[in-house]
Amino acid sequence: MAETLRAARVTKRYALAGAGTIEAVCAVDLAVVPGSFEVLVGPSGSGKTTLLGLLGGLVLPTEGEILFGTRPFSRLRDHQRARLRRETVGFVMQDYGLVDRMSVLENVSLPLVPTGASAADRRRKATALLESFGLAARAAEDPRRLSGGERQRVALARALALDPPIVLLDEPTAHLDAERTKDLVERLAALAKGGKSVLCATHDPRLYEAEGVGRVHRLADGRLVG
Repeated sequence: MAETLRAARVTKRYALAGAGTIEAVCAVDLAVVPGSFEVLVGPSGSGKTTLLGLLGGLVLPTEGEILFGTRPFSRLRDHQRARLRRETVGFVMQDYGLVDRMSVLENVSLPLVPTGASAADRRRKATALLESFGLAARAAEDPRRLSGGERQRVALARALALDPPIVLLDEPTAHLDAERTKDLVERLAALAKGGKSVLCATHDPRLYEAEGVGRVHRLADGRLVG
């Protein structure tokens, strides 16, 4: 059964060099329900990337809690948190985070390695994902030889390798033209219709004003507003 991802009064502070702290995220309450396609909007420096990292279990909150259903990320042991994150969250970073020394196929199959799946099974699953994104012919390529749109699709395919219930994306349209942006929105809306929770951080109106997007959350100075 799909579960809701929730930030409960979450605050994240970072120590400044010398003295003092800065609040990147402050007292945020937010829930992303299964089957929803939601967007987190705000200017650079508003805390969008930090909040995504908190929701994905990559960063631990200073105060408050991140919960997947009833399971709190921060109260788990490191290996338990890593496993929960791996099994529940597909993350697409702004720079895509592809490994240049690996082929496209190897990048997409990478999340399957810790599962103990055989090399043949990993290759089969990664090939099927690349085919679904129209990238089967690029499987042997170095990611550095791909266009921005192709790299973005490889990153999304990799994020879906373990069929996670939650997909988080940071500025996914930053390097995409209008046609590729429209294609991405349609793919994300389809994932939500299929029952996944989809949340994008963006300042791109082509994304947050697109048809198919549900709730739009606005961040300013680390706080939800509006």
